[in-house]
Amino acid sequence: MNNAQLYLAVGIPTLAVLVGILINSMQFHHAAGAINARLASVETRLDLLIGKVMDFDGRLTRLEERGDRR
Repeated sequence: MNNAQLYLAVGIPTLAVLVGILINSMQFHHAAGAINARLASVETRLDLLIGKVMDFDGRLTRLEERGDRR
């Protein structure tokens, strides 16, 4: 086995592993970005829901105060 064959025998699998790591890293970053976007959407909806619950609580408090006056 000469040096060129040794370099090919070691270099090609090493290159394949490095390319695989790079592809997996890119997929991970893409998935993380998608998850962050979904969480931001959920957070926006949750803030809207909390606002509606607080408005309802204020209305209920005013109704209770009216009932106490009568």
